[in-house]
Amino acid sequence: MSAQRIVIELVARAPLSSRVHRLAFRALAPFRWAAGQHLVVVGGQGQELFLPYSIASAYNPGKPGQFELAVTIGAGATVMDELPLGAQLEILGPEGELTWQPSPRPAALLVGVGTGIAPLRALIEEELARPSDIRLLLLAGHRELEDCLFADDFARLASLHPRFRFVTTLSGVAADWGGPRGRVQAHLTAAVSSLGLLDAYVCGRLDMVREVVALLETCGVTSPQVRSEGY
Repeated sequence: MSAQRIVIELVARAPLSSRVHRLAFRALAPFRWAAGQHLVVVGGQGQELFLPYSIASAYNPGKPGQFELAVTIGAGATVMDELPLGAQLEILGPEGELTWQPSPRPAALLVGVGTGIAPLRALIEEELARPSDIRLLLLAGHRELEDCLFADDFARLASLHPRFRFVTTLSGVAADWGGPRGRVQAHLTAAVSSLGLLDAYVCGRLDMVREVVALLETCGVTSPQVRSEGY
């Protein structure tokens, strides 16, 4: 899918966490993407912009051109912070190769932190819509419980699809958290062992991505089986 410049319109906004909002858009021209790809906001509200965002939802033929972004509030992009419903932006996209392998292995490990979870959500949605037996494990890292993104969505998908499960690990100090703790790197070996033959998809801060890719190599998951994107 070649990148194109099109106009999109904001149709809904809701908080995902105290710092991240879910923004829903509709494209005003035909727009299709592969799960895992991103777009760049290049204009809006009278400004020239360069704001890359992963598309957080899979393409839905029943709702063509409608998609979601996970946008961090107060990260310098005040246009996105204050964007009213009905506002229009110009985007360039889709771009990126954090997409499903053309010949996937029997399992997939998806590793993300922060808003790096967004393209992984799209990948999971796309795969679960297929008549497939591929097992999916999402390893999601956040600092505190209130930082977790799309947790309700993942819980719903896990209840509907036994082949999908997700693990959230927190690196903060929340005393009331009884789940896994530490960074995603600490849980990587166990995740790989639980899946067997797999492909891996990694997204998040660049330092985390580099560390996870290196650890995957030591676990026997070599570069042809790994797709990653860092920021």
